[in-house]
Amino acid sequence: MKMLFSQLAFMHIVLHMFCVVFAFWVLGALNIDSWFKKGETGRIRLFIILAAVLLGSALSNFIMDFFRLVQEASLLF
Repeated sequence: MKMLFSQLAFMHIVLHMFCVVFAFWVLGALNIDSWFKKGETGRIRLFIILAAVLLGSALSNFIMDFFRLVQEASLLF
């Protein structure tokens, strides 16, 4: 049982990193520079990084929750 938890934890960490990188890539394609005043590159970078972490974490948690629910639903049948 301990091995299962460690495998799930490792999968969750890898999925978090993948989802944060994916969110960073998606946010980079948006024109976020127009939301800020000119010359605020530090704030723009900080906003993109924080938004990528938040969106990536939410996506990763959704995928892991869905994975767990599918596993538990298989026990019903």
